[in-house]
Amino acid sequence: MNPLQLADQFRDRGPLLHLVLDGWGVGPPDDTNALHKASLPIFKRITEQYPYTQLWTHGSYVGLPGDKDLGGSEVGHMTLGAGIVMEQGPSLIKRMIDSGEFFESPVLQKLTNNCLQNDTPLHLLGLLSDGNVHSHIDHSIALIKHAFKHGLRRCYVHALLDGRDVSIQSALDYTEQLESLFHQLKSQRPEIDYAFASAGGREKITMDRDQNWSKIELGWNLHVHGKGEHQFTSVREGIEYFRQQSPDIIDQDLPGFSIVRDGKPVGPIQDHHSLIFTNFRADRAIEFTHAILDDSFPHFDRGLRPQIYYAGMMTYDQDLYLPPDYLVGTPKVENPFGKRILEKGLRQFRLTETQKFAHVTFFFNGGYREPLDPKKEIYHLINSDKVDSFANAPAMKAREITDQAIQFLRSGEFDYGLINYANADMVGHCGKIEAAIKAVEEVDRQLGRLLPVIDEVNGILVITADHGNADEMLVKNKQGSWESSTKHSLNPVPFVIYDPKYKQQYQLQAHGPGINLNLSHVAATLFMLMGETPPNDINDSLFRL
Repeated sequence: MNPLQLADQFRDRGPLLHLVLDGWGVGPPDDTNALHKASLPIFKRITEQYPYTQLWTHGSYVGLPGDKDLGGSEVGHMTLGAGIVMEQGPSLIKRMIDSGEFFESPVLQKLTNNCLQNDTPLHLLGLLSDGNVHSHIDHSIALIKHAFKHGLRRCYVHALLDGRDVSIQSALDYTEQLESLFHQLKSQRPEIDYAFASAGGREKITMDRDQNWSKIELGWNLHVHGKGEHQFTSVREGIEYFRQQSPDIIDQDLPGFSIVRDGKPVGPIQDHHSLIFTNFRADRAIEFTHAILDDSFPHFDRGLRPQIYYAGMMTYDQDLYLPPDYLVGTPKVENPFGKRILEKGLRQFRLTETQKFAHVTFFFNGGYREPLDPKKEIYHLINSDKVDSFANAPAMKAREITDQAIQFLRSGEFDYGLINYANADMVGHCGKIEAAIKAVEEVDRQLGRLLPVIDEVNGILVITADHGNADEMLVKNKQGSWESSTKHSLNPVPFVIYDPKYKQQYQLQAHGPGINLNLSHVAATLFMLMGETPPNDINDSLFRL
């Protein structure tokens, strides 16, 4: 059977509903796996009775540079929407650093010249780890060496501590790398001042994406004004102090603090300084970018806003062109899935809660945020709970999302809908397996509400995930002991088609080690499930033809 014949089977069907179960991987059936320990009768029945396979979501399978690079929500949704494996941000940056092209950036030259002409520091602000989801420490090291090579006297690092995309208490592994580099450079030129200026956990300061402006304000006061509740003489002292207070604290939850010398902050950001936000991923960098750049800013009192030269590692909002200056151009998809089906006259909705709204819109669209045709595209946002930890609210907004999805399905107004259930990912990031079990069980309950409606509207349901997380809640640390895991996994993710009219007339390709089925094959599959022949410039479908 050729693709056209298979696609014919799905013509005149109801809407295609596409669920992304964020952070829902296929891990070993053991006690490290919240999905294995949970009761998931609906999901289990679907995967046993309907066409099922598994997809890879990490490393070169999705355009990341290293085979062990964890997939992420941004990369996953962009690959789903693109239908091809693209060179993602970290791959592009690494290639440009290796070739030297990175250092030829006119923006980097302007940042450097600004410091030289005004005898002012270069500041680097960003997530400090090698998780390669939001940033990579190698990029900061390259910028520090560049500053030194070009004669900058001062360079200050404002470190956002991870423990989420990497081991839960690994912050010192990364801060010590930079301390060693600072020492090495100072031994060559004793007059320089290269140092940490502020630090804090990524969940406490600066890296917000849910309009929690109090987190941005805390970061602003630390990075810009050098003011905060906690002050220490070194970044190590601060990290060790909070670990002594709370031995089990995860790095992402470390309170913010400033570094002081002789009672004064080492490196506040002031007029005529240069600042680079070293995160390449956009969603947790854009709010601080607004705080730096917006003349009119209602969210908190910034005090005296310094006039600086600011750049992002990449563009953080392509619709608003923010920031206007960036070091590396953001990958962009010319013909993402949503645009292609719009051009065919098909109507669509996107639906999720705040935590994943950018993913079902901006990232799935490959670079644009707003609907191209608001009459045929509905982007519906449900506000996420304002909580310190989603472990305390594991249901998140799954029920409210489902309520709205049922309304959309029954309206008869849509041909395609994309939904993201964030539970397995956002609760998985908290590192608490019992909470993760509750989170995924809630998603399963919502699947149980959706299936009768899919039957009712003569529709089809596709379930995928963008990466794993809740499937690996415990890992062994360097000492060989088990510890909580808050990061994504390298496990494959499920792909299953719930088709009420399925009579075993089609099958999906087999999965397993060495078989290159990945997220880029989903788009062509979606086209066929909508009765359309896939474009010839995207990867093949998952059907066994």
